[in-house]
Amino acid sequence: MSQGEDMVIYLLPGEEKVFTKEEDWLEWNYDRAEDYDFPDSWHGKVYYVRCKNAPVCIREMRPLQCRFFPLAPHFTEDGTLHLILSPVELPYSCPLIEEKTELEPRFIKAVYTVWSHLIRDPLIYDLVEFDSCDRDEDSLTFII
Repeated sequence: MSQGEDMVIYLLPGEEKVFTKEEDWLEWNYDRAEDYDFPDSWHGKVYYVRCKNAPVCIREMRPLQCRFFPLAPHFTEDGTLHLILSPVELPYSCPLIEEKTELEPRFIKAVYTVWSHLIRDPLIYDLVEFDSCDRDEDSLTFII
C-alpha cells in the first residue's frame, strides 16, 4: 500500500508479534480490517509499517512480504499455489523489476516453501485467495 511517495505494508496476521513495536526504523499504524479491502474472515486490527529509512532497512528484520519481494503468492483457478512477480505498483523504481534481475533459484524455492507453510493458516490462505481473484492471470509473470 502506498501513501504519497511513502510505501507502507500491512503485516500478515500475527506477524506483529515478532516485533517489539519500538523499532526505531519502523513507523507503526493500524486500521480495522472491516474498514478496508481485506478478506471477510479478517477482523479487528491490521498493522501497517513504514520503513523510516527506505530503502535502507535491515532486510533480515523486514516484514515477510518485504523480504519475499518481488515475489508474491498466487492461486490459479484450480487452487494451485504459484509464485508470480508482484503486480503491485510501486511509488519508486525497483531495480529487481526494472532491470529484470534474475532471482536466485534458492531464494525462489525458499519463498515458495515458506508460502506453502503460511497458507496453512486460514486467514493467510484467505488473503492469498482474495488477492488472486483480483488479478488477471494473462497479465502475470509466473515464476513457479
